[in-house]
Amino acid sequence: MKKRLLLILTTIAMSAVLLAGCSGEKDSTSSGETQVEKKEPLRVATNPTFAPASYKDEEGSLTGFEPAVMEEIGKRCGREIEWLEAEGLDNLFGNLDAGKVDTIAFQISVNEEREANYTFSDVYGTNKIFLAVREDYKYDTLDDLQGAKVCVPPTHSLYPILEEYNADLPEDQKIQLVTSEGGSLYDELELGRIDAFPLTEVAFAAAMEKQDYKIRLGGEALVYEDNAYPFAKDADPELVSDVNEVLQSMREDGTLSELSMEYYKVDVTQE
Repeated sequence: MKKRLLLILTTIAMSAVLLAGCSGEKDSTSSGETQVEKKEPLRVATNPTFAPASYKDEEGSLTGFEPAVMEEIGKRCGREIEWLEAEGLDNLFGNLDAGKVDTIAFQISVNEEREANYTFSDVYGTNKIFLAVREDYKYDTLDDLQGAKVCVPPTHSLYPILEEYNADLPEDQKIQLVTSEGGSLYDELELGRIDAFPLTEVAFAAAMEKQDYKIRLGGEALVYEDNAYPFAKDADPELVSDVNEVLQSMREDGTLSELSMEYYKVDVTQE
């Protein structure tokens, strides 16, 4: 009888130890910060030559509004951001078309042609685009640019507007649409190699803070564009959904606005 009682007591004691052990493991995993599930990396192309959207700091590290927003997206959805740097919209979209990246973080505007070829994320910002000209260059309307050289790539949202303007003009009065041969467009403009190029007001303000260029934004804004991230049409729906969910949370908690004010000094994230 005593042996039987001893066996029962021993069994009860061992069960209590096991239960206490399980309870301790549960508490340790439930305390502390929420762990974000690690997923496949998000490969992103950008052009690090346009402050404050995307540029290199004094140490050569990638920074700016676009990288800051994208790194926060990666952090919140558990995806490491893998950057690919390329100059010019043609090269950025070329890398996306070739499958070398998943998306582009560089103030990419949404338009009908692009929507036909890409799947876009939700809109995260808006831009007003002007034409930058030399300080002494007379420009108030497009009529003042007849025969002038405007540096704008075919993929830019301003390009079809200028093409439409040129449509009914004789050849010698058409605005010459040229593409960049590399280097700083600000320098090209000051040197007279081009007469104008499209520029947002925030990018202009940031550039002038760094260097006293003898240029100005002429006329009125020619383009009001929505910015979003383009993905391939066959992109992973979960990836696009992750980006949209994080953008929504960043808008709701004020992170998007804070980053905009930090880099642009104005809030471009409000609809």
